[in-house]
Amino acid sequence: MKKIVSFLDMFEKVMITLFMSIMVVLIFTQVFTRFVLNDAATWTEEASRYLFIWLIFLSIGVAFVEKKHISIDIVMDRLPKVAQVVLQQIVYIMLIGLSIFFLMQGIELVDNMMTFNQKSSILQVPMWAVYASLPVGFLFAVLRLIQASIRLYVTDEEEKEGSETL
Repeated sequence: MKKIVSFLDMFEKVMITLFMSIMVVLIFTQVFTRFVLNDAATWTEEASRYLFIWLIFLSIGVAFVEKKHISIDIVMDRLPKVAQVVLQQIVYIMLIGLSIFFLMQGIELVDNMMTFNQKSSILQVPMWAVYASLPVGFLFAVLRLIQASIRLYVTDEEEKEGSETL
């Protein structure tokens, strides 16, 4: 289990960093060609847009497990510890259900896009490859929500012992 979690951590963060780095280079290239060479490289905008879409959906799961999503916790902070865990578990179960719904809808969308065989206007990338970010992102979100849900019941001492054995 710990190997899977560490692989997920590494994979997601490497892909996010890679996509962000490529986006920065592409946007810099776009600005340079537009304002210095007076001849914009139009393909960089489309590539950056599609990388950004993938970056957003890959980041959903990371944000769940690191608790980086926006939340209103004024009520949660006033509850006893046991009630906080129960309420958080209910929220995780609802988010897992919603993520599974988006995962299934994303798979159906990608399947439809594959039958249409539509390609992007400039790069000629199959659009199903862009739309595949939806089910992939929500698959990672489901896995990360399950991980966050399990972490609710792991005490700090057990987590430290587990990290020392890695």
